[in-house]
Amino acid sequence: MALTETQQSWREVARDFAKRKIEPATEWLEGEKFWANAKNLANHGFLGLTLPEEYGGMNLALFDALLMIEELCRVCPTSGRHAYHASMGIASFINTLGTEEQKQKYLTKVTSGELFIALGMSEPEAGSAATDMKTSAVDEGDYYRLNGSKVFISDAHLADVFVVYARFGNSGRTSDIGAILVERDTPGFTVGPDEENMSGEIQCTLYFEDAIVPKKNVLATNNAFKKLMGVYNGVRLGYLAQTMGITQAAFDRTIEHVKQRKQFGKEICEFQGVQWMISNMYVQLEAARTLLYRAGEAASDNKPDKNAVSVAKIFVAEAAQEITDTCIQLHGGYGFSKQYPLEWYYRCVRSASIAGGTLQVHKTMLAASVLERKFNQRK
Repeated sequence: MALTETQQSWREVARDFAKRKIEPATEWLEGEKFWANAKNLANHGFLGLTLPEEYGGMNLALFDALLMIEELCRVCPTSGRHAYHASMGIASFINTLGTEEQKQKYLTKVTSGELFIALGMSEPEAGSAATDMKTSAVDEGDYYRLNGSKVFISDAHLADVFVVYARFGNSGRTSDIGAILVERDTPGFTVGPDEENMSGEIQCTLYFEDAIVPKKNVLATNNAFKKLMGVYNGVRLGYLAQTMGITQAAFDRTIEHVKQRKQFGKEICEFQGVQWMISNMYVQLEAARTLLYRAGEAASDNKPDKNAVSVAKIFVAEAAQEITDTCIQLHGGYGFSKQYPLEWYYRCVRSASIAGGTLQVHKTMLAASVLERKFNQRK
């Protein structure tokens, strides 16, 4: 799809910044490097792309921010991921559902690169079946008492604040589910040991044992699940923009490789089999980007289409996995080596098939929409 001059301009701003101010990454940045990178992003306005200006943001449309995150991830996935977290990612829960006090307290520090927010939703028995979550928030007057646990919480080791999904009632229905902000030093709250996933990203388990959280930290209580999932669709699109950027980075490197690598006396791009592989990848990239942009444009116009989000999610995730796998194949032994980033790119995009709802869940949702039926997954 054709971009407007303004959209092209924002994409060029991100592309130029990434090339001039960020070192190409071959692994996730951690520790001092992470926070130095955060300050660099903040100083150049890349944290809070979609957040209001009064909190230090750029107040950009979601679609414009997606373009910029994609460009950042082509050079440094950590930078793109941080920009996403601070925009339509986890910060968007506070921006959309939070009180003015919460926005002033947290979002201003997010955009300055001083504070990082993580999301606590998945539980040991509630992954794809998110509505089976058991973490409870019991009203105790001026505060809520939280009990339960959350698993696979990305970047929990970096976070100062957590958006935690919990049950604010005991009916067992979806209407009980809401969300509350839990600060790291909250009594009764513990962040478990670092656990490294396939991509090298750090995840942790969160434990709530009579955790005492002030009522002023509530984002949404009963009957809030639909609102929360509405925000989460923007989160999904941001994650897909990261995936597109990383996949494009793998493709870019592969194009340079096949034009330089010689076998049998000529560059391997001269072989028809390689040419077809390149063409297939290009078609997949163009189709994936078009579907992502269509979903992002609808969301930017406040006309979110959950089917469009699921379509983009499925196609981008499957295309990214296939493209990065082909890139490894075309690099041969170099692609399989950890001395080169191709295998890391593959490990990074593999998570897109799981995070934000598995592909199987999204395909079932699409089938239900197309067939105009509700499918009950329970016994």
